Amino acid sequence: MDDKIIMNAALTMTKNACDIMMHGAIESNNAKVKKTFQDSLGQFITMQGDIFTEMENAGLYTTENVPESKLTKARNKFENTL
Repeated sequence: MDDKIIMNAALTMTKNACDIMMHGAIESNNAKVKKTFQDSLGQFITMQGDIFTEMENAGLYTTENVPESKLTKARNKFENTL
């Protein structure tokens, strides 16, 4: 199987786990359970960052800088809606 497919799957699964842990932490009314979800969330966030870095270093995930003009346009659009 292609490395990019495997890494993308790992990244997606890790992001999904972050979502589950976040909701668990938000919805928990038991302090121990909440702390467990929060600790797990931190670990999954670190793992997601590590996977992303590995993919980026291997050229499997590329990003590009957005021109300042596009950032300004988006900021102005959302400032006007508030």
